[in-house]
Amino acid sequence: MAKDNTEIKIEKLLEKGLSKKEIKRRLKGSVEDSELDFFLKNTPYPQEKQRYLFLNISLFAILLVVTLKKLYFALSFGQFGLVMLMALVVPTVNLYLLREIMRFRRLGYQFCLILSTLSLINAENRAFPEIVLVPLMILLSGFMYWQMFLKHDRELKETAA
Repeated sequence: MAKDNTEIKIEKLLEKGLSKKEIKRRLKGSVEDSELDFFLKNTPYPQEKQRYLFLNISLFAILLVVTLKKLYFALSFGQFGLVMLMALVVPTVNLYLLREIMRFRRLGYQFCLILSTLSLINAENRAFPEIVLVPLMILLSGFMYWQMFLKHDRELKETAA
């Protein structure tokens, strides 16, 4: 519950227009340093959310299509067993990614970038439509991660020094 509370505080302060440096100074005594750093690094500025809303919705839609296709494939086995459980791993991870991406969280973009790249190893992802959708997910998640988080990391590192 404390983590949710800290996350809500940080989001409200960001919406008021405070920089991450100012938020870190303001909450430094009341919140554990590692928790504060995690949420500050994982939460984008509200103006960044607005700027990349269309791209975020596009990434969400592409990932949703891929997830539904994988879920359909996993459930098409017809009987519950080890193969079905193994086939459900990918849709389950994708559901977590969908949640994180919809909330504009850094981890969602990082995991989407890495897992989408790794998914190209699997032969079934090198056939149509995945051969088009997976590179799009890689480009969108990489671009949004770069624009919303890596640019602002320097700001937080300067505060830590």
